[in-house]
Amino acid sequence: MAASGPASRFWCSCPEVPSATFFTALLSLLVSGPRLFLLQPPLAPSGLSLRSEALRNWQVYRLVTYIFVYENPISLLCGAIIIWRFAGNFERSVGTVRHCFFTLIFTVFSAIIYLSFESVSSLSKLGEVEDARGFTPVAFAMLGVTSVRSRMRRALVFGVVVPSVLVPWLLLCASWLIPQTSFLSNVSGLLIGLSYGLTYCYSLDLSERVALKLDQKFPFSVMRRIPLFKYISGSSAERRAAQSRRLNPPPKLASWPPGHLPSLPPYQPASGLCYVQNHFGPNPNASSVYPASAGTSQGLQPPSPISCPGSVYSGVLGTPGATGSKESSKVAMP
Repeated sequence: MAASGPASRFWCSCPEVPSATFFTALLSLLVSGPRLFLLQPPLAPSGLSLRSEALRNWQVYRLVTYIFVYENPISLLCGAIIIWRFAGNFERSVGTVRHCFFTLIFTVFSAIIYLSFESVSSLSKLGEVEDARGFTPVAFAMLGVTSVRSRMRRALVFGVVVPSVLVPWLLLCASWLIPQTSFLSNVSGLLIGLSYGLTYCYSLDLSERVALKLDQKFPFSVMRRIPLFKYISGSSAERRAAQSRRLNPPPKLASWPPGHLPSLPPYQPASGLCYVQNHFGPNPNASSVYPASAGTSQGLQPPSPISCPGSVYSGVLGTPGATGSKESSKVAMP
């Protein structure tokens, strides 16, 4: 039990990773990891990357598999960060089922546009085009859709506030720094995302009713049961409620271990006497005054007045004979 406590606290402190985002990164590691860490360089070109000869040889699978291919460990690390950042946010906004659907759509259409650009480049003899590989084309497609449909007019990029419509283009320029990445494939992905976000292609969209049905089917039903990752429902109402709870979490009550409750400071009553002036005169009603003879006959003596230095008197106090119509009495405060 002692060992499970720190482990559970560790998993609770880690940010929740959406299910499809995790499996995308895992597939990238399984596809590219053995080539990068088990084989000696120089490495031969991967048979899963996208190039023009893919369609000539009927290697249609390359239209999808190229997003899991990386040629060096640095590009693999950059790809994992891109998947976690962009694919994770996109999955939280559309749900796990629609995220997988859009990933497939963006992958295939980005590949088709890339192959078209590559054919034009080869015919016009503009130069050799690098093979398309990595998740960055799909990430730019997701970024294009988000930037078009977002209600935010400004965004913070590299510490500078810029209009949100310029964010994809600034990041496209920054993609030059990622090694072994095809700039033409990134442009293709961004164009697909912008066109989809502007035209609202409902014919290529997946309805919420279908997404809710697929939530109960394999493999999404298995992904839902994995407790380590966050499965995003296909219901837009559930996603809004989850986002509201994430942005405005309920206040947590302080929990104290048994026997370690905080001790309150000791009670310190105010000391001294409080003097209350009697305004009823020397002879109030007989019903509210006990005759002195009653107490004397029972052997009770009236208490002697207590003098306390620093006492505060209300009104003008003196001897009973001198006060006239005003008397003062003393009430001891606890």
